[in-house]
Amino acid sequence: MFGMENMAKQFLSSPEGQKMIMDFISSPDGINMIKNMIGTQEGKKAVGSIIKTALPAMGIGSEEMGIITGILSKIL
Repeated sequence: MFGMENMAKQFLSSPEGQKMIMDFISSPDGINMIKNMIGTQEGKKAVGSIIKTALPAMGIGSEEMGIITGILSKIL
């Protein structure tokens, strides 16, 4: 499992991975998937975990990360 997590972080931190994620989440299919996922408790937890994993891989600073995770903790 640890190896898969590292591979995912490496991909998310690459320009190709970031572009793929942005393209998907801004597409109609991506928006609908996110809306459907957030509608369930399991989905809320999954989306929160994905965001918390993706942000550091994208180079988000610790101060910004703290703000974002604080907001996520309150709404999820």
